[in-house]
Amino acid sequence: MATALAQTAPIEHAQPWGTLLAVYFTLIGIPSGLTLMVWWHRNRYPTAALSLDWRAGWATLGLLAAAGLLLTIDLGRPERFHLMLTEFGNWDSPISLGAKIIAVKTFLIAVALYLLWRRRTASRDTPAQARGMTARFDTSVAWLLGASSVALAVYPVAVLARTWVSPLAATNSSALLFLITSLLMGCATVLILDAVSPNETEQQRGLNRITLALLMAYTVTLVFGAASVSGGPAKKSLDTVLTGEHAPLFYTCVIGAGVLLPAAALALAGKRRWARLPAAGGLLAGTAAIRYLIFTA
Repeated sequence: MATALAQTAPIEHAQPWGTLLAVYFTLIGIPSGLTLMVWWHRNRYPTAALSLDWRAGWATLGLLAAAGLLLTIDLGRPERFHLMLTEFGNWDSPISLGAKIIAVKTFLIAVALYLLWRRRTASRDTPAQARGMTARFDTSVAWLLGASSVALAVYPVAVLARTWVSPLAATNSSALLFLITSLLMGCATVLILDAVSPNETEQQRGLNRITLALLMAYTVTLVFGAASVSGGPAKKSLDTVLTGEHAPLFYTCVIGAGVLLPAAALALAGKRRWARLPAAGGLLAGTAAIRYLIFTA
């Protein structure tokens, strides 16, 4: 009996996952947030969205391929990743479900790129607008992409919350933090893609405003999320982030680079286009850092 308990009980301070999965859980938010932010951009600026859709679609496809490669390498054997995609009796495994979400989203992105290519080649001067059944099919693909992106943004929390090594993932605000950081990563990527193209001033200002609004929501979530942690393993992990060994990373990268730098840079971005690039870099660094801290603290 004692032997059986010893075999099944969690090992304190064990780290069953290594660097590759830490990178995977940290960066998987970029393709999710990028798709959602491009969706917002398309609805807000439909006449200017086709070029951004094309570049963002290929960027998302590459990022999803890299995420799949990280999982495959971490598993050690390619056939294990293949089994996660083809076996449907393991719905209780969040990481297996995540692999399936990656596969579904990769397929949907490929379909969306094909539809966009058809529209771009239909008229080289002015890309044709979808009509009739094609428009409805486009809308269905967009909604499915949005749903898969939200699922991919938050599913790492489901994986981490089921382990004993990531107590911060089980807190009330963790899922919201992962969703908002994913959206901010998407904003940062759109800022980079948009900074190298001559878009209209109003379009630039709209992107700045939505980024600042998300940054404010992110800051509020950080504050109230930390205040809601009252005790147990999560409180000990939070203490290491606020006052312990992880504090330098939290204050320099999460707060300094991830909140203060983007806020200041975007305040100048209306007149200084170059200011959007440091804002995007700070957002990517800060949001990646907080996701990493939730994973490892």
